[in-house]
Amino acid sequence: MSQGKNKQVIKASIIGITGYTGLETLRLLLAHPHVEIVHLTSRQHENAPIGDVFPHLSHLDLTVSNLDHKTVAKDSDVVFLGLPHKTAQDIVADLHGSVKIIDLSADYRLDDVKTYERYYTGHNHPDLLSEVVYGAPEIVGNDAVAGASTVANPGCFALLGQLMLFPFKGLIESADIVAITGSSGSGKEASEGTHHPVRNHNMKSYNINAHRHIPEITRGAGIEESQLNFVPTSGPFARGIFANAFIKLQADINPLDLAEQAYGEHEFIRLTNSVALANIVGSNYVDLSYVKGENNMIIAQGALDNLVKGASGAAVQNMNLMFGLDPATGLDTLAPVYP
Repeated sequence: MSQGKNKQVIKASIIGITGYTGLETLRLLLAHPHVEIVHLTSRQHENAPIGDVFPHLSHLDLTVSNLDHKTVAKDSDVVFLGLPHKTAQDIVADLHGSVKIIDLSADYRLDDVKTYERYYTGHNHPDLLSEVVYGAPEIVGNDAVAGASTVANPGCFALLGQLMLFPFKGLIESADIVAITGSSGSGKEASEGTHHPVRNHNMKSYNINAHRHIPEITRGAGIEESQLNFVPTSGPFARGIFANAFIKLQADINPLDLAEQAYGEHEFIRLTNSVALANIVGSNYVDLSYVKGENNMIIAQGALDNLVKGASGAAVQNMNLMFGLDPATGLDTLAPVYP
């Protein structure tokens, strides 16, 4: 980390630039007042102008290379990993402690290896799971992220589900969540389920009560898996997640009082009367609403942009905390794209 004219400069690199989260991280870092882009890497490209790979970025004088991760880390203050699940495991282990790392994959989100292996696959470095900090500052606290060497970014479904339930941690009897996500949540590679001609006029649910983000949600909400029903659903739009949650509490409680206590100091959580995707897409904001029902029931709605607050925006927010900046730096000017 260098200084220039009394301004903090963070040398940042992205390993795995060609996926949606890598690209979105670059978009946000380019607008950050304290960041200098050092390396952008991809296994498929060697010294290619970024405009040749992505024509919408042809105005940038940046190159995509296939540099090894140790060289990237040596030149950087922080490295973002936009790699597929499991691919990041060894790289994180190799670099942990030598450079600040923000991993956008699922490889280090869970601190219990048995749970990880149940929902994902085998882990090459189970002892490291407990050392990596979970990068949801609204859940774990700003100080936990600020003191981290390596941060694991939350899953997009997982973050929204946790934020909807977290104010009631310790008071939840059961929760049912139906969350609808845009096609970008499935990644860059097309599949039968994400192919536009099918998805454009369709909705369907998948991995009901079996989605890999469930253990993140239950941990953040302080409940057991038996207390949660989770119905992930694909929607006919590109960006965003819109969710409804039906929360049974153990007592008669005003939900807004607890939500304001939980999120009053977190600038990217907005408590609103109504929630709409169009109000958050393109931004790092999460909109939440709570309606009190009968018999200790709460009806919650929430929305976030899966590529921003659900991925790259959260990563930049974590970076800010790790370098002692205000968590909103470079993100508070990122207004939602409306309409």
